[in-house]
Amino acid sequence: MTAINLNVTIKDGSLDVDQSGNANHVPKTAGSSTITWRLNGNAHGGVFNSMTAANPGFAWKGTRPPDGIFGPAVPDSQGNMTMTDLNTNIQGASGTWTYQLWATINGQQYSTIATIPNPRAVTRDPTIVNN
Repeated sequence: MTAINLNVTIKDGSLDVDQSGNANHVPKTAGSSTITWRLNGNAHGGVFNSMTAANPGFAWKGTRPPDGIFGPAVPDSQGNMTMTDLNTNIQGASGTWTYQLWATINGQQYSTIATIPNPRAVTRDPTIVNN
């Protein structure tokens, strides 16, 4: 099992996922991979929103991946969000999927798509790339 860790900070009023060095690329492996988003730096101490919140901690945007490729996103009280990626030989497992994260930091909600409190520029849409 491969562990993929993505650091999340606040940048320009929104959450920024560090995907440098193709950190968001998940190679086909003999088993599944675990993707973990971690609130770090100026986002440390925050928590990802519950999956049942009005603004859930994780949501797919645009084209959703076929069922069976990803497990559920699970936030924890330590400022992490974890998801299993079964990027093996499942039909349709290869592709690029865009997602949105929501977290509450110091009582304020932040998202990877900046809509609170006012729309702001987003550095880039975060993606998971299965190849």
